[in-house]
Amino acid sequence: MIVITSVLKEEITGAFREILPILENGEILKRPYTRGLLGTNEVILSYGFIGKVESAMMAQALIDKFHPKYFIHCGSAGALNPERKIGEIVCGTEYIEHDIHARSRNELIKIEASKTLIERIYDVYNNIILGPIASGDVFVESEKDKKRIYENTHAEVVDMDSAAMAKVCFENNVEFCAIKVIIDTSQESTRIEYQTNIKKLSPFPSAIVAEMLEKHLL
Repeated sequence: MIVITSVLKEEITGAFREILPILENGEILKRPYTRGLLGTNEVILSYGFIGKVESAMMAQALIDKFHPKYFIHCGSAGALNPERKIGEIVCGTEYIEHDIHARSRNELIKIEASKTLIERIYDVYNNIILGPIASGDVFVESEKDKKRIYENTHAEVVDMDSAAMAKVCFENNVEFCAIKVIIDTSQESTRIEYQTNIKKLSPFPSAIVAEMLEKHLL
């Protein structure tokens, strides 16, 4: 069993389009889910949460109900690395909460991604950037905050969900990976960039995941 999630419905439509047959529709924690097949893989698709608390809550609920071996999170993110551009795809190799530090040491906690998932995704789409993803409960929209988070984490992109879900999966021995498309530059123009690019670009990561699952049996 493989769980595929996203924050918004638009971000998971790339996988929804390819799921066949649909075996079940339902709700979990008042969010919709669909069970079906992608290739020969049985999958659960779900969306509808924002921020680290809701992301962690949904990840645990999905793990408790469906007991997946793999968990893939798809969607959009803002650029942190100044070399990154809108439209580029980033597959996270490790996940960092940029707004929390270890109690005993002033250092960021990092959770590693599933090497199996990264290898399979790269096999079907090698025009991808591999690197860290940072998460926090803040919408980054200033050059000052962008620079600070990048200097602390060296992450390629920033979002509000991946690191929390990675932590839950790690604690439950579920292999995790997040794949994100850059839709804004995490600067003062972020809100305009977000509105311009969210519908146009956000389905791409889940479409890549669907292609991967149609090719590979996990």
